[in-house]
Amino acid sequence: MEILNKTIEQVRKQYGVAGGILIAIKDGKVLLKECFGQADAEKGKPVDSKTLFQIASCSKAFTTMVAGQLCDEGKMTWDTPVKQLMPDFKMVDKYAEEHVTPRDMACHRTGLCRHDVMRTFVREDRADLVRRIAYFPPAYGFREKYSYQNQMYVALGYLCERLTGKTWEQLLKEKIGDPLGMDMYFRGIDTIEDKNAAMPYAQKDGKIFRVDEVVGKASNPCGGLYTNLDSLERWIRMLLGEGELEGKRIISKEGFAELIKPNVVIPGKPSQPKEMQQSYAMAWINSIYKGKLLISHSGSTNGFNSMVGFFPEENAAFALSVNTVDTPAYSCLKYLLCDLLLNDVEEDYSFLIDIYNRRVNLGPDYTEEEQKDLPLSEEQAKKYLGTYYNPGYGVMEFVYEDGHLRQHYGLMDQPFNSIGDDKFVGFEVLDTRTYRANFTEDGNLWMRLSTDAVCPIFFERVR
Repeated sequence: MEILNKTIEQVRKQYGVAGGILIAIKDGKVLLKECFGQADAEKGKPVDSKTLFQIASCSKAFTTMVAGQLCDEGKMTWDTPVKQLMPDFKMVDKYAEEHVTPRDMACHRTGLCRHDVMRTFVREDRADLVRRIAYFPPAYGFREKYSYQNQMYVALGYLCERLTGKTWEQLLKEKIGDPLGMDMYFRGIDTIEDKNAAMPYAQKDGKIFRVDEVVGKASNPCGGLYTNLDSLERWIRMLLGEGELEGKRIISKEGFAELIKPNVVIPGKPSQPKEMQQSYAMAWINSIYKGKLLISHSGSTNGFNSMVGFFPEENAAFALSVNTVDTPAYSCLKYLLCDLLLNDVEEDYSFLIDIYNRRVNLGPDYTEEEQKDLPLSEEQAKKYLGTYYNPGYGVMEFVYEDGHLRQHYGLMDQPFNSIGDDKFVGFEVLDTRTYRANFTEDGNLWMRLSTDAVCPIFFERVR
């Protein structure tokens, strides 16, 4: 397919994408199944249909699938308060604590903003990660609005563990992977380097470079599944079968319908002008693309971007993943595959690259004042150096290096730029957003360690 090759080449030339996989099926037939580029650029290892890619937040649909299966089995319902199922679950908002349901967790309407940075600190202990939710202040009222929240998916996966006595990873293999014949491996549990696996990359100025994984197995229910192109084909065929593949049903039709039913409106609009009216179901986004219902979800993590989607009325589905972030690759390929399935392929997809460039050129969400990057003398820096503590986030340390503060937190080792008046800004490793900090007169710290700036976190200086 000439336009596909042209688009891939254009994106790779401009942004240095390492490699990727993609598939499109309609009416049971494979219209397109391609691998391109390198799984390991240093070793020159090409991508093939068995190469493992981390699918990031596309893993969420596997978490809700398992939860839906447990609903079928009578072990839970989507609308049972979590507190009844897991009595030690706690939140700052006590009304929310008593009333939040698995459905609320799955459709991002608990009132919490992201708090993603904390996942670089708690990497191994899933129970501990869920416990720390008790210290996250709400950004919004309970069920007030959509606000994407990864830890609540960890909590949902952990709830499934508590109800079954098995790990989330075991549940996925036993209840999804084995019945569907899918290859599954997991972040922080399986050693990926010794397998046929894509390595993670980012790009800058068209050149790719290896990146490190900054979250661990604790966060797997929100984004830690590795799988391959052949397995993704089986996954999307099951989606078109409404929970059934080759005579094997892994969830009831009613249970599957519940997973894709809209629960909350997503504010704003997609970047593609021909996609509109987005709402969130349970690990699936409902939208209208070129007049057709599209159910999809994206995934982004250190080194990988992925997308899975289907048009139920067209009996058509697609999946893709690339092992390079900070590029428009997966967005361009998503819409190309959608158009292929709708038999409405454009002559040129460079307009999607242009949309991406306009967004990137706006820069991160720094104000003009926040771009000052004022140097500090060692004497000035003494005011801020030391160790800070928050019961949810844990321990954070600031050191002095080359005229600047530096932040040590979990696996983060980040510059921390002064803008004057005890104010600082940094750059979040898990998202393309800034975070703000204010040191107080009594020596403590307020930080907005979230993509949602309405959610400050208090850190007490302890040393």
